Amino acid sequence: MATTGAARAKENTLPRSATIIIRKQEPSPSGKVEVEPWTGRVHFVNKDKKDYRLRFWKPDTDPFSGIDMLIPAGGRLTLLIKKGDEFMYGVVDISDRVSTGKGGGPAVN
Repeated sequence: MATTGAARAKENTLPRSATIIIRKQEPSPSGKVEVEPWTGRVHFVNKDKKDYRLRFWKPDTDPFSGIDMLIPAGGRLTLLIKKGDEFMYGVVDISDRVSTGKGGGPAVN
């Protein structure tokens, strides 16, 4: 399928990366983060002295159907974005098996 000039211009103006800082289990920025498709990266940086789960799931699905990944205290995790990807996310206490946590998103291309 051909790409319109407007779509190509949008792709060319998106940043190659974005950083989401986690402090006190709160992500900042907490809204939509959009990066370039295929080369785009969303970096999550944990400034707390506590491990968290980062829970990723597709919009309009149950957060528990997604995947949990560890972001260690003082650590980072990088999400790679493909064209058309969109993920909601939550910052969840590592020992919490019930809560959906505090989140933001979506992370999109």
